[in-house]
Parts: sequence; structure tokens; C-alpha cells
Amino acid sequence: MPGQPPRSHLYVPADQPRFLRAAPRSGADALILDLEDAVAPSRKDGARAAAVAFAQERAAGGPELWVRINEGARGRDDARALLATGRVDGLWMPKATAGADLDALIALVAAAPEVALGLLIESATGVLSLADTAGRAGVRHLQLGEVDLRADLRMAPDSAPGDQLLDWARGLTVAHTAAHGLVSAVAPVSVHASDPEAFRTSSLRLRGLGFQGRACIHPVQVAVANEVFGVDPGELADAHALLDLFEHRVDAGSGAFRDSGGAMVDAATVRRARELTGRADRTA
Repeated sequence: MPGQPPRSHLYVPADQPRFLRAAPRSGADALILDLEDAVAPSRKDGARAAAVAFAQERAAGGPELWVRINEGARGRDDARALLATGRVDGLWMPKATAGADLDALIALVAAAPEVALGLLIESATGVLSLADTAGRAGVRHLQLGEVDLRADLRMAPDSAPGDQLLDWARGLTVAHTAAHGLVSAVAPVSVHASDPEAFRTSSLRLRGLGFQGRACIHPVQVAVANEVFGVDPGELADAHALLDLFEHRVDAGSGAFRDSGGAMVDAATVRRARELTGRADRTA
């Protein structure tokens, strides 16, 4: 859909050839080759080489290709290797906070302006430094990493899918995404991969909070994320109809008006319709 960010972001351990082969057929809008948490320390060099090879061999027209790099100096080496391919769409920085590591990564990405940067917010410091980090050059997505965040906050693991204990952090992530004009806030993974209905329920709630896509750790979650975070055809048709009516009213010199359902149409309603449809503002 025009102007729509990826609905699903599928994590793929880069050291697992079987998963790499299957990933392009998963239906995910974006793949995240994982060099960090999913890869044992002894396998990280091989995982980097596999990610580079995957990028070099990727077919045109497939899903977006992102890589979650490691922290620190190893992560900068990961970034240099992937950027040299000229075939990646973006890099995810784990445990992102303000500081020298972020400065160094931004400097590397600045040399490849076609490559985007995503920040994984996985600590209390990461959440509280969003005002400093979300607006940095090249940053296009924020993703909340709740597994690590819970550990950092000394909270119990998410034993009940869909709990609301981290809504404050979710709200801050969404708010900074909007305030800094980023492409989207990516909802956190669910470790309950064997329960697609619970994933659907929590995804619907996260969409209601303002997230525009979701990270997935299993292909079975991808179809659910695509459905929940996609644009409903009826909703899209209604948005086009509202914009048609709005443009007609503007041409007629009218300001505020009611839609076909009797609800008042304001600037925020029109802006949301433009985001859904990708239509330019011809009345400007």
C-alpha cells in the first residue's frame, strides 16, 4: 500500500542456513538477519559472513533486508561488512542509547544514505534517552525490545501474553516516533510463538496504541502481523471517499463539515486519511 511501513519484521538467525533459505518465502515485509542475541559467540564470525552472502545474493523485489548488528566494536565491524555489499536496506542497533557507540554507527551509515537505521530500545536508559536518540540523522524506526527491558527493570518475564505493565514505555516509543517524524514504531516480539491467537490479540492492542508493524520470531506470526497491521480494504475505500469529499468541500469554499456518518471532519482526520492512501494534498 502506498506510504505504508512494513507490517511484519521477521527475525532470522544468520547462522542458520535452513532459516535463511526459507525466510524470503515467509511473506514478511521485512527480514531482520540477526547477528546478535540469536547467535552464539563462537558462531558470530560465520553469521556475519552468511549475512553478507545473503545480502549479495538477494533477489530483486523481495522483502526489505535489515540486519541486527552486535554491540560495540564488533557491531561496527558488522556494519562495515554489510554496508560494503550495497544491498541492505537498514541496520538495527541493539540496546541503543545516546553515546559514542551510536555516534560511530551514525557516522558509518552517513556514508550510505540509502541505508536506514533502526534503534532497538531495550533498557531503562534507552527509553529515557529517546529524546536524544530518536531524532538523530538516518534513524527511521524505533523498536521496543521488551524481553531485555523487563530484565533491566527487574521485572518478571512476560508469562501472560498481552500484559499492560510496559504500556508507559510503549507510549513513549510511539510518541517519539511521531514527534521525530520517523517511519514507524515497531511493536515488540512475543516469545509465545506457539499461540497465534494470543499474538493476534496482543497485536490488535499494540496497533491501538499506535504501533504500525510488529517484530516476529516465527513465520507463523507473520501472516497475523500482516493482517493486523495492514490496511483494511473497506477502511482504505472510506479514506479515499473522505478525501474526495474534503477536496470537493474545499473547492466549494467550505471549512469544517461532517462525513457520510455524521462525524465532524477535522485536520487530524484528513491527515490520517492521507497516510492511509498515500494521496498528496492537492488543496495546499
